[in-house]
Amino acid sequence: MGVWENRFERGWFLVFMFMYGLIMLPLPWYYSETYVAGPWGVPLFLFGWIVHGGVVIALTALFAVQCLKRPEYRGFQAEPEGADTHV
Repeated sequence: MGVWENRFERGWFLVFMFMYGLIMLPLPWYYSETYVAGPWGVPLFLFGWIVHGGVVIALTALFAVQCLKRPEYRGFQAEPEGADTHV
């Protein structure tokens, strides 16, 4: 199953590529050559990274939930009961 084959995968691919592209931009809340103090003296860009990371984790969880609702992601190779998987 390729990324461009259906709307669901294409949409999520574009969402995650947007988040990847956003973190690569030298925006002041992701990157700073000088010390810009935030709350408690923590550099401001660290908060940007933490928020961005939280958003990516939330999007990943949403993607997983939506995948589990789709029939093409439910199929898997089940091993017969009692099969010895240890070698």
